[in-house]
Amino acid sequence: MKQLKKKIALLFGGLALVSYLSFTYFPFKTQDTPVLSLQEEESYMQVYLLDKENTLVPVSISVNPDTSIEDKLQLLIAYMSGKQKIDNFKPLFKKECILKTVSLQDHTAVLYFNESFKNYDKKQELRLLESLAWGVTQFSDITDVKLMLDNQELKEMPLDHTPIPATLNRQIGINHFETKASTLHDSHTITVFATRKIDGVVYMVPQSRRVPYDVNTMEEEIEQIVSDVQVSANLSQPLYDDNITLHSSHFENGVLSVDVKGNLLGSDREIKQDAYNCLILSLSMLEGVEELQVKVDGVILSPFENKNSISVNDLVYNEVRF
Repeated sequence: MKQLKKKIALLFGGLALVSYLSFTYFPFKTQDTPVLSLQEEESYMQVYLLDKENTLVPVSISVNPDTSIEDKLQLLIAYMSGKQKIDNFKPLFKKECILKTVSLQDHTAVLYFNESFKNYDKKQELRLLESLAWGVTQFSDITDVKLMLDNQELKEMPLDHTPIPATLNRQIGINHFETKASTLHDSHTITVFATRKIDGVVYMVPQSRRVPYDVNTMEEEIEQIVSDVQVSANLSQPLYDDNITLHSSHFENGVLSVDVKGNLLGSDREIKQDAYNCLILSLSMLEGVEELQVKVDGVILSPFENKNSISVNDLVYNEVRF
């Protein structure tokens, strides 16, 4: 009987150990500003503004969850016009831009502007187009954008004549560091996040990378993300700096699970926050991904208590408070 009890105790002890090894809560390294957090209620929206290097940085602002899509788009243009200032960031328009009205048609937001739409620096024309495409399509009901100037659909931007894709959406990319706007968006792109410290605060910055056409499976795109090399001297790429490498990945029913090597953790077994944030946000940009799970050497990694996976829709980053 004693031997049986001993065997049962060993069995339950083994099961407990397996459970511990399969999911472990790892804290972030301490940082004053929570760059990445989870927010289940849709009480934030993003505005893509310029920093001093003329790079687009998404900043998250608090909004009433009951605010209509039309009012959120009006607010978006107001921030892009500088009607509400955010320290360390520049608006896209030099003077106020007036969004006359919005029409939602089959997941396409049609934005009607008057001549005030031309109140921008033509050197930043591509950035303006990217800011609009990414800002407007952040809402789940909107996948594409159409720009109207004086009731005429724009086929190109009015000042420097940057071509506008027939279907304007996030496929246009963001923060391309190449300069040839006319041929920039002809190739397949993926989005990888890097970091930038602005006035002592770390911000997550998306940047599009051009990849060969034959890089078209999710596994190949994940390999591209974790092997990303810094493409701008003004940004830092922790995934490269910390030599983050991939063991394996699995995608099924909207859930993406990736297993990386242990250098995502510091010597004190705390998560390297910048590298983790870059990895999570980059993976969240992959098409079809609804939930994310990150493992380190087979052990599920979570900086958020009681969370062994993360919903992409709950991610909030670069929050600014007034």
